Amino acid sequence: MKLVVTIDVEEEGLFSNQYDSHNVSVKNVPELRRLDPIFREWAIKPTLLVTYPVASHEPHRDLLRQLKENWNAEIGAHLHPWNTPPLTTLPYPEPVPSELMPRELLAAKLGALLDEIGKFGATPASFRMGRFNMGPKMFSVLEPAGIRVDSSIAPMRRYYGGPDHLSAATEPYYPDPDNPLRAGTSSVLEVPMTILPLFPRLGHWLDSLSHKSIFPEKWISWFAMNAGSLPVQPVWVGLRRLKAAVKLHQRRGGNVVTIFFHSSELMPGGYPHHPTTASIDRFLEKLAAFFSWLHTETAVDSVTLSQLAESYRK
Repeated sequence: MKLVVTIDVEEEGLFSNQYDSHNVSVKNVPELRRLDPIFREWAIKPTLLVTYPVASHEPHRDLLRQLKENWNAEIGAHLHPWNTPPLTTLPYPEPVPSELMPRELLAAKLGALLDEIGKFGATPASFRMGRFNMGPKMFSVLEPAGIRVDSSIAPMRRYYGGPDHLSAATEPYYPDPDNPLRAGTSSVLEVPMTILPLFPRLGHWLDSLSHKSIFPEKWISWFAMNAGSLPVQPVWVGLRRLKAAVKLHQRRGGNVVTIFFHSSELMPGGYPHHPTTASIDRFLEKLAAFFSWLHTETAVDSVTLSQLAESYRK
């Protein structure tokens, strides 16, 4: 089984829905060092998906280079449009969905992010869109920018502005550029977060219900997120549910487990459920126990997003 560990290396404040374009703090980034003993013990090769405020903060560049070397990691791009230049005012509340932005603006923001990451010697080939807000317009600018693998699809989830990920696949696939939720002919590999519907095609059924207006959409979204899915996401669920999700994924023929979390979740107070150092220590203990169990349960090969994409191309 391939294990893909992705970390959104980003500024603080987003768990409070604070989309500040100016007074942005990135003091959480050094907390990534907390992961070093676990990643070294289990040979985890993470993909560090970096936002513009982090990439443009020069004091953190040496740290990111060091972590890349220590962990055989990959530096990728994580686009937060609300604080990535060029900044412009649009007639919509933040975060503005990508499908409501001009394509040229999205391309310019992605270009600015890639240029900033390039200043510390990285050439990103992997990508994640902020708020998982991946639609056809955003997807259309990835390939021309040199992106070869995306991980922006969150199955069984629906977010403000769409697109709707309720019926998304749980294994990597090459999408249709006009509809990234479907298989197609793109050369950009999509690697969804591993979030499983409890029953096959449950997401499709919930999606059809939403179109029939039988139940309020917020009810369907709540059910999909809280009762209808089993995520392999260590920040969200306990160790028992993590193990159950992996076993279910394997029974359904899954070969890739993709997990994610945020750098700010490693800083006391950076995430509502991690208010103290003790709470973060408990999370790290759970993460270590999960990796230990995975290596006991099955043959695990930890790879970066680009390494996974290369194996699919071969």
